[in-house]
Amino acid sequence: MELFQVLHKDIPQKQRIFHMFLKKEKQGASKLLLQTIKNMEKKIKNIRILNLFFIEFYDMMYHPIIFRKIKVEKRVVRILEALALSSEQIGEKKRNETLKRAKKIKI
Repeated sequence: MELFQVLHKDIPQKQRIFHMFLKKEKQGASKLLLQTIKNMEKKIKNIRILNLFFIEFYDMMYHPIIFRKIKVEKRVVRILEALALSSEQIGEKKRNETLKRAKKIKI
């Protein structure tokens, strides 16, 4: 139950995301996605819930990014893809390195 509440409370609604992207089309969605990644990393300390959040978030954003409905920088997409991998595939050390890279990016 806790996972369901976290996922649906913290993932922004698609319509809200698209509205924000259309308003700031020059900048694209990179800043909003990066801000969401940073906020969730600070808020959620359980690695499993954090991993499930990133998987769900990536699944929601995959089609708009791939079909270029929204603009996102490649480096942000690569970080989101790396965080959306399952725990067995990526490992905890690599996940921590990816989160550190995400914190260093400034847009």
